[in-house]
Amino acid sequence: MKRKLDIVIINTGQHYDFQLSRIFLREFNLPKPKYNLGVGSGLHGWQTGNIMIRVEKVLNELHPSVCVVPGDTNSAVAGAFAAAKLKIPVAHLEAGLRNFDEFMPEEINRRAMDHFCHLLFAPTPAAENNLLAEGLSQEKVVLSGDTMYDLFLQEKEKIVEARLPIQVSNLNDYIVVTTHRQENTEEPKVLIEVLSAIKQFNMPTVFPIHPRTKHRLHEFGLLDTVKKIKNLILIEPLGYHSMMKLMKRSMFIMTDSGGIQKEAFMASVPCITLRKNTEWTETVKIRANMLIHQLRRDQILNAMLQVIRDRDLIVKRIRKSKNLYGDGKASRKVVKAILDRF
Repeated sequence: MKRKLDIVIINTGQHYDFQLSRIFLREFNLPKPKYNLGVGSGLHGWQTGNIMIRVEKVLNELHPSVCVVPGDTNSAVAGAFAAAKLKIPVAHLEAGLRNFDEFMPEEINRRAMDHFCHLLFAPTPAAENNLLAEGLSQEKVVLSGDTMYDLFLQEKEKIVEARLPIQVSNLNDYIVVTTHRQENTEEPKVLIEVLSAIKQFNMPTVFPIHPRTKHRLHEFGLLDTVKKIKNLILIEPLGYHSMMKLMKRSMFIMTDSGGIQKEAFMASVPCITLRKNTEWTETVKIRANMLIHQLRRDQILNAMLQVIRDRDLIVKRIRKSKNLYGDGKASRKVVKAILDRF
């Protein structure tokens, strides 16, 4: 007998760019969230507290059998706390990720969640090992694989057919760069180092600019300077299919995004991570991903030169490696475990 899950989506509004939200809902034929809490940006304590207060009201209205929280955002930890306090079981997608930076907000969130959630979906064996090493019960842990890999396989044809912006559609050899994390956008000197390396490397570089980054560049008076870098092509953020196509065609990717590190591997493209650590340690171990320990122009340039020199070898290594993120059936495993458990 088939069993059915009634799913209610709650959008906290932590990531509140309307255009980005609309693009992803439309691309995947997702229903509009039933609840939009409209929290917006703010200091971590303020944001987390406000999300908890608003989520609690919704959960009291819904009385759900289980609350599923994805990732490591303030929305996830606040939603998980609110549900657990109401004695609602909580399932955590992407459980067990660790980069061992104890002051990183996302690391604090995921460590806290994993120790009070009731069902933990580990996307990789390394994540599962982290959970068990911290003394969490094997009964709570499910090695599910990564739902983003499911999505990548499911959407392959649409990625091939996706349209690219006119200013990049005829490019051949180019780099893709993204940066949006707070530690890389709050200080102008960090952005200047990254942009200086790009300018000196002098290969066409496509920069889908995140709203936070664009706002910061404008605040720092750097936006006009950035627009004058001849090899830098600024474009608006892309939807999933177009972004994946842009990445697949690129020489390599530079990013501070956890998701894009994984997607680079899935697309068989080398990655340089604009951070000193990563929760996706397996990509570094197989040398598909290189960390930058200090975001200085010379270190970034050296990494870029090394990756372009060894690109063919890196791509071959990625394609020969066992897929790090499961068998493409993570979503089925997640649904089955939730139905079986709750």
